Amino acid sequence: MDVKKITSNTNARNSRNSRPYTAFNDLFNSTDKALREVLSLKVSQETSTTLMKSHVINSVTALEVYYKDMLDSIFKLCKPSSFEKKLKKLHDKTYKIDDLLDLYVHRIHPLELIANSLSFQNTYNIDKVFSIIIEEPFFKKIKAGTYRIKENPENEFSLKHEQLELLQELFDMRHELIHNPNTNYSLNKDIYFKIQAAQNVVMFSDFVLNQYINDNIDPEIEKNESQ
Repeated sequence: MDVKKITSNTNARNSRNSRPYTAFNDLFNSTDKALREVLSLKVSQETSTTLMKSHVINSVTALEVYYKDMLDSIFKLCKPSSFEKKLKKLHDKTYKIDDLLDLYVHRIHPLELIANSLSFQNTYNIDKVFSIIIEEPFFKKIKAGTYRIKENPENEFSLKHEQLELLQELFDMRHELIHNPNTNYSLNKDIYFKIQAAQNVVMFSDFVLNQYINDNIDPEIEKNESQ
């Protein structure tokens, strides 16, 4: 158990926007905007490729941050009875007394420990964790819905299974870039499709998870907001 890492992650989360989807967009847009601006200058292939690789890595990081922040929001906003019985499925570990004392000294809440222990570095883990939370297959749920967005209310949108496959390809690509930065990737439409898939999966996840929070909101929070 890495107490310093847990504390660092908690501090980083507290520094971000409290709305996970907004925090995702803030992080994602930082390299997306830079890439678009640099490409408009007709830079060298080497420069555009380097920026593209950075954007792939940053996009996946933004996505991982989104799911960690959303899980944290569920723990903070939902009534405990909606998730308490699920915690053992999320984090089936035991700790020595020294570890428990360390948590107490550093004021780390058990739910922070659970949230920090979970990895969202592939589609399997995302589906597994949030299927436990909502008590039904998560990706099946987000694919089942059709939605309208404020900017384009006349059209309905839904998530296709192919976009989940593209997202996993983006995870694999990021993994390869992290461990082998010299991997030869060139900027092309396929990479943009993968990045767009990541945005879409997060957007549709947000619809489902926010609905879950609204359905299971802690009465104490509702009471405080009404006062």
